[in-house]
Parts: sequence; C-alpha cells; structure tokens
Amino acid sequence: MRKSWAEYKREARKRDRYRQSAQERELNTSVFRRAFSDFFEEDNRTGFATHYLILGSKWWDFSQNDGIEPLDPSEIDEDDQAAAFNSLGKAELVLSVLEDVVEALARDISDFKRSEIEARIDEVKKSGFTGPNSKASLDELERLKKMRHNLNKRVRRTRPQTRAAD
Repeated sequence: MRKSWAEYKREARKRDRYRQSAQERELNTSVFRRAFSDFFEEDNRTGFATHYLILGSKWWDFSQNDGIEPLDPSEIDEDDQAAAFNSLGKAELVLSVLEDVVEALARDISDFKRSEIEARIDEVKKSGFTGPNSKASLDELERLKKMRHNLNKRVRRTRPQTRAAD
C-alpha cells in the first residue's frame, strides 16, 4: 500500500530531527571545547539560586490551598508574597519564576556558545587563509559565522494565556 503524503512528511521531519541532534552532538566536541561548568565559574554567573529561594520547599504541591513559603523571605517582593496567598496565586508565581529561570539559563547557554564560537573564529583567522587548506578554512569560517548569526535570532515559544483580567 502506498504511503500518504502525511507519512512522507512525518518521516522527513523525523530524519531532520535526527540530523539536527547529530549535528548538535558533533558541535559539543568540535566547537564548544571548554566545559560549560568552567564558563559558569570563570564568568561568575549567579545562575538562578535566588529564584529557588523564592520558590521555597514544596513549590510544586498545589493540593492544599496555601500560599508560597519562600526559603528566604527577603528575596520575594511584598506584592508577590501578597498575591501568592492561595494555590492559584502560588501557581502563577511559580510560573513567573520558572519563566525567569528559563530566560536566565537560555541567556547563559547562548553567551557560552557565542564566546566559544568567537574563540574558534579567532583560531581560524590566526591560521590564515593561504595554503592547501584555504578553502576548508574559509568554509569553516563561514559555518562559524552562520552559527553566531543563529544565536542572535530570537525564539518565541507560545504558551496558554494565564491572565484573565482586562
């Protein structure tokens, strides 16, 4: 029986996802040579520890109609503490904090990748563009510049609306 167009497209998307995963794994060893943990320590990144001080213990438990109990009450804004008095307010605050965590981590990863790509670009430029490997060097430089350009793109992830007020 002949495959439908949707089946062909599904298989093509699956191949593309596999190819992209393989490319990312290859980049982790060829372009990104320094460990992300070293980057985190050397650049004095704070991470998102303060976010978890706000969330406190049992931030994932919405079975009781209680508010947020931060580990460090000085880290949470008074307005946020007042708004998170019940399970719905707690859920909205948790969502807001987790969005901040995702944003901070994505920025750190992007900064790390950008610095590693810049280091590889400098290496290629120092090696020069003359000699028997000049075409390969130019191709590598073009590939690295394209990767750097892709990091500058903004990505929008859609999620359901949670605000009901006008």
